[in-house]
Amino acid sequence: MIHLHDIRYVRLGTVDLATTVRYATEVLGLEVARTEGKFVYLRSDSRDHTLCYFEGDPRDHTAAFEVDTQQELDNALAVLLEGGYQARRGTVDEAEQRYVRDFVNLKDPSGNSIDLVYAPHHSGRRYFPSRDAGITGFSHI
Repeated sequence: MIHLHDIRYVRLGTVDLATTVRYATEVLGLEVARTEGKFVYLRSDSRDHTLCYFEGDPRDHTAAFEVDTQQELDNALAVLLEGGYQARRGTVDEAEQRYVRDFVNLKDPSGNSIDLVYAPHHSGRRYFPSRDAGITGFSHI
C-alpha cells in the first residue's frame, strides 16, 4: 500500500490564462505566487503553490499527493508498476517545474493524471490573499 501524507497541488490547463487567473484571484481569493512563461502558480496558504494554471488543454489536469520520504516514493513506483499501472518517474526538468525534489506520475484506472511528490518547496512567506476569502488552506480537493 502507498502511504500518502497530504494533498499538495492541482495543475489545470486553460485556453485563456489571463481570465482564469483573474477568476482565481478575484473570485476564489487565491494569491499569485509567481508567473513563469505559460505557467501561473497560485497559493492558498504558506505552501509554495496549491494550484497551477498553464496554457494548454483544459482536459489536461493533475492532482498531486505528497509522500514523506524518498523511500516511500520509490516504494510507490514499485507498487504501481508491479500492479500493472501506468507510472513513471518524472524528469529533473519536470520536478523543477512542479517545485518538488522528485515525483512519480501515474494514471489511475479512469485515466486521471496523478503526481506523487517528495520534498515539495515551501514558500517561507505568510499568505496574503487578494481578498478575505476565509481560506485557511486546502487539505482536500
